[in-house]
Amino acid sequence: MFLFSTNYKTKVQENRILRPQKGNEMKFVTYLLLAIAICTVVYSCRKDDDNEVVAVPVRDRGEQQIVDDALLQDYLRTHFYTLQDIDLNNDDIAEYQVPIFDTIAGDNSGQQSIWDSGLLETKSITRNDVNYTLYILKFNEGAGISERKSSPVFTDSTYVTYRGEILYDNVDADGDGIPDVADVDADGDGVADVIDEEVRTDRDGDGIADDSDADDDGTPGTDPGKEDSDGDGIIDEKDPVDNTDLDRRVFDSAVTPVWFNLVSVIEGFREATVDFKVSSGLESPPPADGTVDYIDDFGDFTVFIPSGLAYYVNPPLGSGIPLYSSLVFNVQLYELNEADHDRDGIPSYLEDLDGDRLVIDEDDDTDNNGFSNYIDADDDGDGTPTKDEITELGDLNNDGSISLDELVFYDDDGDGVPNHLDPDDDEFKND
Repeated sequence: MFLFSTNYKTKVQENRILRPQKGNEMKFVTYLLLAIAICTVVYSCRKDDDNEVVAVPVRDRGEQQIVDDALLQDYLRTHFYTLQDIDLNNDDIAEYQVPIFDTIAGDNSGQQSIWDSGLLETKSITRNDVNYTLYILKFNEGAGISERKSSPVFTDSTYVTYRGEILYDNVDADGDGIPDVADVDADGDGVADVIDEEVRTDRDGDGIADDSDADDDGTPGTDPGKEDSDGDGIIDEKDPVDNTDLDRRVFDSAVTPVWFNLVSVIEGFREATVDFKVSSGLESPPPADGTVDYIDDFGDFTVFIPSGLAYYVNPPLGSGIPLYSSLVFNVQLYELNEADHDRDGIPSYLEDLDGDRLVIDEDDDTDNNGFSNYIDADDDGDGTPTKDEITELGDLNNDGSISLDELVFYDDDGDGVPNHLDPDDDEFKND
């Protein structure tokens, strides 16, 4: 089940810091619009002295963000990418490219890190007094369409291809970058784990248990007699990942474009997408096979997302995403539609009453009926539909977006509250 928090505030700040599976199923990136409850306790398989399962409280979000940010920065400094062509119609011309990430080690020791690529930017987001950082690899901002709305806002619908993956191949319950199979303290409780009645040891203090550590003798480099074919510091015997499978970390993808409602995707995905522009149009002439082909000036980026802006303790069932997982999404943005989810004449972005860039929260539900205004055809619950308490003037400047000055709001009783948000004013304004 896909869950989300409905009671938080968000502030956004942008910085530039550095220079230099097939199918179009939306299986995992979207979550339910109406969640029943937020999980407050996560159950672990860790047992106490009486062999009873114990409940482990959800980690503090601020503390987890410190761990996540350190993990992401380490990943960006120790990994590089190569671009793989995606040729959908087999004409030997790539429609787009996706980055394939690998560790800077062994034969790849001379590769330039993502951190030093000159394409990396940050976006800072504050939620519930926790400061989060998105790391965004900007391949192409996107050309957009002249004199038309070209960048989506947080409530729009977007036409995208995407690829979502976890940072590391194995389950990593404590999010420290070391898979559980090799972690001296897999549950992150500060105490070395016990395996087969033996306490795991870590001579060099790098967090990798000695029985899994490719280098635990204090001398840099893989120890004699040990094999570490992927250079991740874990011996092959304890590292069963098939490193030749380029899709091994992918949990969801769409290689052909799909429409995404940005309201219902994880926040890290949404906040990165709104900073890019759509393609300037379609190729002309179109491909002979009848497929739709966009001019290759579309927005193209990869975003590295901390767990607090991803699924945190509520990963989709069957996704293979561990708790507290930082995620990576590569996205191509082709087209957008400004959304009016309830078709009341007010674009959904204008129904964000508290200005927090979220429309699914209590502050945006005027009549407290459990349906936020953006999906409520009668915002104030007075029996008169919202569309009949306002007047739409249309898209007067033909820019593809409805703004406040293209709507007429009324306040019949002069109390400063517009009719469509005031149950005391229920007069129909349109014939």
